[in-house]
Amino acid sequence: MIPNVLIDTNVILDVFLEREPHYTNSKNVLYQLDDGNFHGFITATTVVNIFYHVEKYRDSETAFSSVKHLLTNSDIVVLGVDKYVLMTALDSKMTDFEDAVQASSADFAELDFIVTRNQRDFHHSPIPAVSPERLLEMLK
Repeated sequence: MIPNVLIDTNVILDVFLEREPHYTNSKNVLYQLDDGNFHGFITATTVVNIFYHVEKYRDSETAFSSVKHLLTNSDIVVLGVDKYVLMTALDSKMTDFEDAVQASSADFAELDFIVTRNQRDFHHSPIPAVSPERLLEMLK
């Protein structure tokens, strides 16, 4: 069975901003997505956060291009973030609200995993969080 995986913001930013030492593993996660080895999901808030960070560390043109690339990628499904998701995130035991929103969205969509470099903040997530390295191992 092909897993359904929420791709956390930091994994995508590692690729768009070429952040070392994480760039290679994060890029390989996206290659696995392109190869159809898992179904990829992001949240609407991820799109906004990516635009903000790419614009901050690169420029507006790169930010627009990066977001357009995400939104036109047929391998990525964008999950909505509604009142239910936000309230669930607020009520969770997770201490980082942004991560709680990611976890609540993944839970609501009944996904299998969250791929993130920040597993520690997903300790109380209802969906298991795995590192890019671990996801790549699982997909072999």
